[in-house]
Amino acid sequence: MQTIHLWSQDEEPNKVKLLNAALLEFAEKGYTLGSTNQIVQNAGISKGMLFHFFSNKKTLYLYIVDACLAYFQTYLKGHMQMRSSDLLDRVAELGMARMKLFFEEPLIYRLAVETFVRYPAEIREEIAGREQQVYASYLTMLLEGLDSSVLREGISPARAADFLITAVEALIQKHVRAHVNQEDKGLDALQQFFGELSTYMDMVRYGLYR
Repeated sequence: MQTIHLWSQDEEPNKVKLLNAALLEFAEKGYTLGSTNQIVQNAGISKGMLFHFFSNKKTLYLYIVDACLAYFQTYLKGHMQMRSSDLLDRVAELGMARMKLFFEEPLIYRLAVETFVRYPAEIREEIAGREQQVYASYLTMLLEGLDSSVLREGISPARAADFLITAVEALIQKHVRAHVNQEDKGLDALQQFFGELSTYMDMVRYGLYR
């Protein structure tokens, strides 16, 4: 279950042990309840070694979040190279790629829930900045090479993409919050949500009224 793709091969062995243990601890308990004492115990290193690599718990947590986000974005770009030129198809494809990643790397999913759904108060400002980076990445993937000829006159591709990103993220947040207290933080139930994503896209494509 442990994610092994996140750290550079040049990292020191003790640092890799620390990062693996911290990822597991934070994915299970989140930032607030995650224990650095438990992390060093599970990693088999001293507390001093932790502070040799990271100045405090906050910098350790954000380092792991950034590594997960970098892997997340690289993964999505790699799985959308053959994407459709239709905006709604791209949104659905992006959603399915996210689901595939989460099932392959459940620790990344669980850390994402703890970070972007529970939203720890102590690091809220830092997380908000990272959310903007993720949004910008989504926007780029959706707009590059897009066929905008099907859009109604007066609707810009960027505004349409912004609306869809915002709507889908709100639906995901609603779904995850309903299952966040489950042991897997709603990962199994997420498959049902993404299975329904095409229905939401059809609602946008064809409208709500007769």
